[in-house]
Amino acid sequence: MNWLHNLRVALVGSQEPMNVGAAARAMQNFGISDLWLVAPEPRVQTDLALHPGGSMAYRLAVHAEEILDNLKVVQSLPQAVADARLVVGTTVREREIYTGPVVDPKTMAHRVTEVAPQGKVVLVFGRETSGLTTDEIDLSQLIVRIPTAPKQPSLNLAQAVLLLCYEVFCAAQNPPPPSPDPLASQEALQQLFDDLREYILRIGFTDEKRLPYAVRRFRRLLHKARLTPGEVQFLRGFLHQSRWYAQHGQSKTNPES
Repeated sequence: MNWLHNLRVALVGSQEPMNVGAAARAMQNFGISDLWLVAPEPRVQTDLALHPGGSMAYRLAVHAEEILDNLKVVQSLPQAVADARLVVGTTVREREIYTGPVVDPKTMAHRVTEVAPQGKVVLVFGRETSGLTTDEIDLSQLIVRIPTAPKQPSLNLAQAVLLLCYEVFCAAQNPPPPSPDPLASQEALQQLFDDLREYILRIGFTDEKRLPYAVRRFRRLLHKARLTPGEVQFLRGFLHQSRWYAQHGQSKTNPES
């Protein structure tokens, strides 16, 4: 289980300092120590700055103070997932199409154990009141929905962190063989999707209004392929050459040009 250091928990828009502390304690329970806060509410950062002394987050992070000491704060989710080989988003919402399959926690944990030995895996949790935005969830290759009773479908943030960390920890006791091929980082995939967005607009495949839906469909399709770094570069080269041809009407490699 020495790859548990490759697990990262990213809390987006955290609103309650006590939830941050309780989440850190849950992570410590299951051997995960890399915590990132993405654009936390000012009261969270104000509370963390009170340590030592009056911080509610530290008060809840029993025996996990070192996780809070070493957490990183960034202002956007792409910053927190740029080096990830797998991004796992969490949601309770129903939507027509996601960028990856919607799975339960055990299935998620199995996939994490395949990828984490080769690189960073990020578990992304949304705001206590509203969860992740559509743009944020679109960065995920895998989406987790925790089964709950319809009367109260939403879990407390720290409870959700604990449950997913527990499932990963249990799956790590008897992990499957790791993925044989290295997966592309989220940063490389995002560059590919940026190229693809520009390409499908230029060729008239879609328009600005329908662009987000089209890109979401392409994300889902390409995530299924589990692209390697070389495959991402190959596809980006194809898109660049196709754009050039569409603009100039001939191949750059045409000997008669």
